[in-house]
Amino acid sequence: MKFNIAIATTVASLGLVNAACPNQCSGHGECGPHDMCTCDRNWQGADCSLRTCPFGRAHVDTPKGDLDASLSVEAYNQLVLEGSTVYPYGTTEAYPLMEDTAGNHIENSAHDYMECSNKGLCDRVKGQCECLPGYDGAACQRASCPSKANSNTPGSGQKASNVAFKVFTGQSSFNGRAMTIPQVGQCSGHGTCMTVEQLAFLDEGNSYALWDKHSTMGCKCDPGYTGADCSERTCVHGIDPLYIDDTSTRVTHTTVRIESSDSDALWGEYAIRFWDTSGENFITKGIPVTGNGIVDGASKTHCDAVREAFLELPNRVVPAIECSQDVINTDKGVEYTLKFVGNPGKLREIELDEFLDGSRSTVGASSGTMSMGVHTKMVGESVDYFAERCEGITVKVLADSSADDSWVLDNVRPGSLGYLSGPDGPLTASQMKILKKCLGDSDWDPDNNVEVADWDYGVVVENDGVDAHNMIGAHPHAIKVVPISTDIHYTTQTPGSYHLVWFDEDATGKEFRVANLNSDANDVSEATEMNVYTTKGTVQQMGYGSESKIADNSSGTASSTRIVGFFDKDTNRIYTNYDTSCQNGGDNHKCVEKGDKLFVVDSCWGKGDLGVGAASPNSIFGGTALNACADSTVPNKNSGNIYTVTKVYTTAPNSSSAGSPADEIDITSDITLKRFVNTNVIEVDASFGWQGLKGDPENSNSAGDDTTWSDNTGVVVLFHFTPHEEGIYESVSECSNRGNCDRESGLCKCFSGYTSNDCSVQNILALSEEDKAAATNKKKKSG
Repeated sequence: MKFNIAIATTVASLGLVNAACPNQCSGHGECGPHDMCTCDRNWQGADCSLRTCPFGRAHVDTPKGDLDASLSVEAYNQLVLEGSTVYPYGTTEAYPLMEDTAGNHIENSAHDYMECSNKGLCDRVKGQCECLPGYDGAACQRASCPSKANSNTPGSGQKASNVAFKVFTGQSSFNGRAMTIPQVGQCSGHGTCMTVEQLAFLDEGNSYALWDKHSTMGCKCDPGYTGADCSERTCVHGIDPLYIDDTSTRVTHTTVRIESSDSDALWGEYAIRFWDTSGENFITKGIPVTGNGIVDGASKTHCDAVREAFLELPNRVVPAIECSQDVINTDKGVEYTLKFVGNPGKLREIELDEFLDGSRSTVGASSGTMSMGVHTKMVGESVDYFAERCEGITVKVLADSSADDSWVLDNVRPGSLGYLSGPDGPLTASQMKILKKCLGDSDWDPDNNVEVADWDYGVVVENDGVDAHNMIGAHPHAIKVVPISTDIHYTTQTPGSYHLVWFDEDATGKEFRVANLNSDANDVSEATEMNVYTTKGTVQQMGYGSESKIADNSSGTASSTRIVGFFDKDTNRIYTNYDTSCQNGGDNHKCVEKGDKLFVVDSCWGKGDLGVGAASPNSIFGGTALNACADSTVPNKNSGNIYTVTKVYTTAPNSSSAGSPADEIDITSDITLKRFVNTNVIEVDASFGWQGLKGDPENSNSAGDDTTWSDNTGVVVLFHFTPHEEGIYESVSECSNRGNCDRESGLCKCFSGYTSNDCSVQNILALSEEDKAAATNKKKKSG
């Protein structure tokens, strides 16, 4: 009996203790000393009745204020509320404490953890975040993809997207209670919602590694749709008919080479992947390949099969295409060039697919070896940066070589393979004045211009310790030349070519030097007469060092260090001697980033050293060998393209890597010691049709094989091109610049005087929709 009374007394005492804690801690905590609840994980409040919402990286940091009621806000490094339910290890009242691994305070830092990521209010009943319109996720950690129906704001789902926070009738829907409205209609049903990291990867494999790589979202629109929320349709692209009154557009020319080491050994079939201007890709049917370039017996050539495969793609995605082919040696394969005359504008480079049956190759060689390669012979363009024609003059581009194609040694050096001639002979004094005036300033510094023409020579002087030589300078000129046309309009069959040009006053009759050639012609009677188009943009020869640009070396002390690279044919990856990225710019005269423009021309760049004065017999830039080409037939004639940088990065060194251009490489005793700088990479938007050579330790400097600049680097000098806002023309665009695109229907509404689905055809009888309506109204009134 006494035992039972004791138990009852104990139980009653425990009940009195529990009753002292508020609401018995609501069943979500334990009652402790001083009648205080210790709440379970993610519960808070005096009685543990309130839920804690998920934390995420704050989109925007804010100070928390006076949390401990001390009437002051403590410093960033002063912790308060240690041992509290929400912050058991304490928190700060000022902006968040951000430290590096050494414990040092980081001034310029942000994005600490905050409840609902500082972009929502917490529903303490449900423990769910109500996110501000434009944000979603359990912790409001994502910036929502735009949509016409994914906002909590009244009125969303009508004509407004949740890109903006809309308030109607003075009241907001943001009321501190979690909403059950799901994210619907993201990207308007015409795209895929992705993180910024994913979007970067889809853009030429680029990387995005900032704090919001998993938080910032965006729409990857389906082909044919555009806009932040993919709600707008795109229209067909065409060539502006007024543009081709004066010049020609550059459509994509792509060369494919399929070759075997043995004759008549090729077998099988492959396919070609093609991207149109909207980014949609298509793959052709299988294309048979043979050594002699004949398929289906004797009924068709390889080009016939390729053309047929493209024209059979759905939706007439390739409405017209031209193909020309050559058989390699003795039935060892075929090399053919495609002209995408029906797809004007900039196109992504095609890809070959030799795995039509999964992982098994469907094309090969019965004996020997086989190779396949693709390069862009001419990069198609939607924007013309050289839209100003130099009136009153035409020219011809000539190789500076003799009748037997051997070089004329007095003038020919790297960056100086040919010259501009008049249509009937050397440029006259009056023609030279016109050309100088058209070329004008080349370095955006009018204060150093010369002569009445107010122009730049674009030259630099190098000295080999004995003689001074004029060389291509820090800022050469760039021109486009286009064959003259006697037709009413230019066509895609008369494309132009780009050339780097500079002035050598010592080359009498051949003063306007060109770095790259477009033909083997070395006589006026052989070359094509061209119109000249200039640009206000600036070309800069890329260099490295403390100076701001390539400098004169008249005294023969030391040449400026050039940025040089090497690359393989049919690839788009350039390996440079220094890191050229703007992120790690260092001493680059001009750094490179995604979207920049480059000229990468075949100018028979030499393999010698950069110069150390009279102490070196090969001190002139390019070495004692005048260039790396035996004669004028060797350099590639299609290197005059403007390439767009798609990626700049560095890779980890491997067994074939040299650490820097300064590394000494002595291969005299052991050829296996040969190394090259191959960790600094620039990728461009098209593959090269020629090989960018490496240096040659055995031949570059006989006095010291391990000390010349190109022993472990490439030799191709790179040129950065910065377009100017003036003198630019968008030659290929939606509705051909002669109509407006209806974003709802995706159809062009042509201006009066223009017709066709892309408004590219001039027709004096054609009326715009507005003019038709006006004419109808006028007729009604008169009737």
